[in-house]
Amino acid sequence: MQTQDDINTLIDQLGDPSRSSQALMALLSMGRDAVPALAEFLRLTKPSALAEPRLLAVEGLSILKGPAALAALIVVATQNLAGIHDPAVRLAEETVAGRAALALADFSEPHAYEALLELLDEKPLIGVAEAFEKLQDPRAIASLILWLEEDFVAEAAGRAIVVYGRATLPALFASVREKHARYGSESRMSQRRRARILEILCELALPDRLDGLESLLNDAIEGVRFNAVRLFLRKGDIVQRRRAFRAGLQFLDSPDNYLRANCEVLLLSHFDVGAELVEEEIGRRRHVGESEEFWPRETALTILLRIQRKGSGRASER
Repeated sequence: MQTQDDINTLIDQLGDPSRSSQALMALLSMGRDAVPALAEFLRLTKPSALAEPRLLAVEGLSILKGPAALAALIVVATQNLAGIHDPAVRLAEETVAGRAALALADFSEPHAYEALLELLDEKPLIGVAEAFEKLQDPRAIASLILWLEEDFVAEAAGRAIVVYGRATLPALFASVREKHARYGSESRMSQRRRARILEILCELALPDRLDGLESLLNDAIEGVRFNAVRLFLRKGDIVQRRRAFRAGLQFLDSPDNYLRANCEVLLLSHFDVGAELVEEEIGRRRHVGESEEFWPRETALTILLRIQRKGSGRASER
């Protein structure tokens, strides 16, 4: 039979990287007898840049469960992180809080759910997004879409939105039209949100049901415009696809080599809808004197000729 001294020894070992995993396994083997010590460990240890010991304690409580474990996890998940001024410590503790929030999704008690709903109005956490990916509560949709503005949580929020499926479409369509201004112009965060929404719509939108979004093909923001091209080439009707292909041709003049390369792949994959547009663009550029050059930088004409050659070759193979 394990004594309290044994439990305390194992708790101390959570801070030792060489023994922490074995210590956690031993604590888990004790069942809920270990919960009070794990909860006390979280209460007494201060956040630090080394999050592993506190993460292990959260992991243990999430497995053992019970009322005391739930109470401790809620405290950690809902703690005020604003007072942590050291960026490294704050990032580590956000990971701990996020892991605790994710654990709350596996509790059936109403106050676990209530805590998660309250967290939607707080600083975005990856664990909260992952929790609602599991729970699929429609009340989270608006917050998850807004969190697409935050780089560190956007991927998790996007995954959750995709899992929610087409129930999110009305909110996505509304948000992609919203520009959040800062100092008189659209903020970069708003730009990223709108571009990311279009990426999600490439997966969720219904074919030929994109009326009202065509103006995004002329959006002032390059990332938004490019993802609008992708969306309409994949999901638009034939008129919209041709318009999107024509808009995509403009990216071949972009100073961003990565974007140009992505555009080449995109146009080639939809060559069937734009073969004549490529031919027209080649003729126009030759008419104005653009040359086929590779150094120091490929011209758009060079890329267009490559698209035409590869696209025509694929067509002849069919």
